[in-house]
Amino acid sequence: MASKGSAALSIGLGAAILYLGAHAVTGRQGLVAYVDLQARERVLEAQLTTLESERAALEARAARLEPGPGFDADYLEERARVLLAAGSSEELVFALGN
Repeated sequence: MASKGSAALSIGLGAAILYLGAHAVTGRQGLVAYVDLQARERVLEAQLTTLESERAALEARAARLEPGPGFDADYLEERARVLLAAGSSEELVFALGN
C-alpha cells in the first residue's frame, strides 16, 4: 500500500510540475508573452525614433516662423502661397512637397 501512496504522490507532483512548466512557457506572464513583448518594444522604439525626428523637423519649421532673429520671411511667404494656392498670373508654381 505504501507504494500506491508514493506512486499517487509522484503522479500528482509530476502533473503539478508539468502544469506549472506549461504555464511558465505559455501563460500570461510566460516565456512566449515575454518574447512578444520584446518584439513589441522594438517596434515601439522604432516608432519613437521616427516620431522624434518628425518632431524635430516640425520644431525647426516652427522656429523659422517665430518672431525674432530666426524669423524667415521668405519661408512664411512660401508657406502662405502653398496653403492658399496663391500666386500671380505671371508665376509658374511647382508644388514639390512640404
